[in-house]
Amino acid sequence: MNRHHSEALTLRTYSYSEFHKIVVFMTKEFGKVRGIAHGAKRPKNKFGGSLEPLNQVRLGFHRKEHQDLAVVRSCEVIRIFSLESRSWETSVHLSYFTELLLEFSREEEQSEHLFRLALAVLGTVNIVPISLLSRYFELWILKLEGILPDLDHELPPTLAVKVRKFMRKAPVLLKETSVTREDDKTLGRFSE
Repeated sequence: MNRHHSEALTLRTYSYSEFHKIVVFMTKEFGKVRGIAHGAKRPKNKFGGSLEPLNQVRLGFHRKEHQDLAVVRSCEVIRIFSLESRSWETSVHLSYFTELLLEFSREEEQSEHLFRLALAVLGTVNIVPISLLSRYFELWILKLEGILPDLDHELPPTLAVKVRKFMRKAPVLLKETSVTREDDKTLGRFSE
């Protein structure tokens, strides 16, 4: 039985029987991990609120060889990126970010760059307009996947230059960026 510890983001939970939950995490070292959290639905359980979506946690789990589900042993909150107490628009975008992370993280494959990108973007949700963060997140995921089209061939020259500058910035500095409505529409079609 292999015991592991990793920083992780909680992405999704599913009910499993009367007292348990199946949880999907994106970890820094092990990629996507699906695990069962025994007793997570009991009123007083050891997981508390750590299994809520978009919580950054320190995850302890073990998995037997050739076993699909890990067993979640511990889950301690490091930081909460809660979907509650946010505007409707922000909540929708955060749900979209979660879906992108579920889609682009892979099981048993280190995903440190994707993990760091997610933390950087989530950490600036209250500072940077959510539409800018959304474009930034989409573009960087495409780049990390190696499927970002050639900007010079796909975008007008001035927009290609803007996008390169935009992507070089840390997410917290995006608040100083201005993207016109037309540029945003073009980028939306570009990242589809």
